[in-house]
Amino acid sequence: MDKPISRRDFLNGIAVTSAMAVLAPGEAPAETSPGAYTPGATAGSYPPLLNGIRGSHDGSYEVAHQLAWRGIRPQSYRDTGEEYDLVIVGAGISGLAAAYFYQQNSSPRQRILILDNHDDFGGHARRNEFLHEGRMLLGFGGSINLEHPENYSPVAKALLNELGTDMARLERALPPDYNFASLGGVSGLYVKSGQQFGAAMLTGRWMQAFHASGDYRDLIEQLPFDALEKGRLVDLIEGKTNLLGGMSLAEKLNYLKTTSYHAFLRDRAGLSDASIALFDPLLRVSNGVGGDSLCVADALAQASPGLRSMGYLGKLSHSLLFDEEQPYRALFFPDGNASIARLLVRRLIPAAATGRGMDDILASRFDYAQLDRASAAVRLRLSATVVNVVHRGKGSVDIEYVESGAACSVRAGRAILACDNGIIPHLAPELPEAQKEALSYGVKTPFIWVNVLLRNGAPFFAAGAEFYTCPGSYFELVSRAPPASFADFDAPAQPHGPLVVFMAHSPAPLNSGKDTARDLYRRGRQSLYTTPFATYEREIRQQLSAMFGAHGFDADRDIEAITVNRWPHGYAYNYNSLYDPEWKPGTAPHELGRQRYGRISIANSDSEAMAYVDAAIDAAWRAAKEQLLG
Repeated sequence: MDKPISRRDFLNGIAVTSAMAVLAPGEAPAETSPGAYTPGATAGSYPPLLNGIRGSHDGSYEVAHQLAWRGIRPQSYRDTGEEYDLVIVGAGISGLAAAYFYQQNSSPRQRILILDNHDDFGGHARRNEFLHEGRMLLGFGGSINLEHPENYSPVAKALLNELGTDMARLERALPPDYNFASLGGVSGLYVKSGQQFGAAMLTGRWMQAFHASGDYRDLIEQLPFDALEKGRLVDLIEGKTNLLGGMSLAEKLNYLKTTSYHAFLRDRAGLSDASIALFDPLLRVSNGVGGDSLCVADALAQASPGLRSMGYLGKLSHSLLFDEEQPYRALFFPDGNASIARLLVRRLIPAAATGRGMDDILASRFDYAQLDRASAAVRLRLSATVVNVVHRGKGSVDIEYVESGAACSVRAGRAILACDNGIIPHLAPELPEAQKEALSYGVKTPFIWVNVLLRNGAPFFAAGAEFYTCPGSYFELVSRAPPASFADFDAPAQPHGPLVVFMAHSPAPLNSGKDTARDLYRRGRQSLYTTPFATYEREIRQQLSAMFGAHGFDADRDIEAITVNRWPHGYAYNYNSLYDPEWKPGTAPHELGRQRYGRISIANSDSEAMAYVDAAIDAAWRAAKEQLLG
């Protein structure tokens, strides 16, 4: 998900407003759900159909962990005899885009090899595919959407246009009331049983309610809180009291940057933990941490309430900076940004898939056996974990990797590392120590994205909404998968028939007050590796039953398949005002870490410190250009 505006833009907006007013061990084995759909013999050769634990699946990370944790890599490698003009490490959107840029701007005879440790391409842009009685249903397994595409760089816009991505067509593909795309429509709020004031399953325009718009008083009145707590909530969102009264403008700006959002709500607004939790689900899904580990400015920039309670300046800023009807704008393919990855692969390796445009990419048949053909100009080799990238003389780079337990090596004229920043210091031992340190600074945001295939979606729709935030629950967000329809794909129609439900879990624990966001990400990452599928399945069944059981949902009867997308190394690290300094331009860790080293360049969203598709594309262009011009 996106942030409506960045923290710096938010603070700049306040400054502008003030002038007008004249004033971010080991793995438990994957298991199969007893009631899960078994895709049959074709699933092994077509990874999107696989259920159980996906994302960082068994077999994708063990070799890298041996290297990163223990410095263990093979002592010898079989020389395959293969030579390429360019080898790219990582088949996510950045790696695929780098291959495309290099190919388009060099001789068509250039040979490119892309290596990836997973059994599917796309990186976090992962497709979850289901079959129900012969009908294909889709969900996103990682990278979700195209957020505010009007703000993309010319490079990103041009690439998406060349691939046939029509933004106006994407917007029309979604029903206008799909709340995940705007956060402006009717949504559900599930307040978990066991919290201080009880449980509730409520529907309404909650985003507007939290910003004192619409029937907000009636909605607040329905919350299972006592009258005093409801009154404090209303006071916060209406802005009856200037909660930063007595501070100068400079003091207010400093407070916004150096105080956690939870501390502001607790100490200034007087809210209880139960009320504070209401605003955390969207923050945790977007940032991996909640208001306990985000400053007030970051939370307000992501449409959390409270700006009205900062005096006249806050009210004016709110009216200028917050769009109540569409606080968030995103475009969705039914399988998320997996369609972007598929468009790239089909362009790079035409023999791998049928079709040619955006409207046929969803049903386009991909033949994974065609990805790594010796005669092709571009080859994509999956389940191949790179362990060493090193210059051999002045004219080439050796790339060593492990595939199916065999240690192999290939040679290239150039290399682009489009994998996670955190593993690069271990893959490229030649890099200067200062650069390795910079690459290691950020910690990627861990998350679990789940797609559940229901045989009958009627109980889900009967509850009254298609998008739910769930404060205090294991899964903070529950939503219908994107109901986008295209020429080759019709989204399931409500209220009856099969339905894919998306559920999001952010594993980082609450902040004790002694942790940084990076500390919490590391602890959350560890929890993902040690949690078996059975635990996720139990939590899924329990939460869906609690939310929709009153409307006839029965987990044993209605759940047909579960795909758990586990991403311990998830989204790129975005700097956090509470814990990170504001570096001068050119001196931030991501800028120091991405420097070209000889015939090796770096391309990934980490190198932009932004977990977005356009950042991955911009990084790909920078790295490809470095090698094309070098």
